[in-house]
Amino acid sequence: LRTHPTTPWLTYAEAAGYTGWSVGYLQNLVSAGKIPVYGRPRSRRFRRDMLDLYLTNPDMAMRKFRAEKERA
Repeated sequence: LRTHPTTPWLTYAEAAGYTGWSVGYLQNLVSAGKIPVYGRPRSRRFRRDMLDLYLTNPDMAMRKFRAEKERA
């Protein structure tokens, strides 16, 4: 993975490499609202800690993501 280790933010390509999924599969998850994603449609970013949580517990990740959005 070619990301700067100090940034928690990943692009589609970086997140796909990090998870082992294709960019297309990741885009499908985003379109379906099934994965935490941040930013506007043309500048989406994924947070590494949320991807880690999603990979181990998708339901918990989505609950945390929705709670964050409600607080914002």
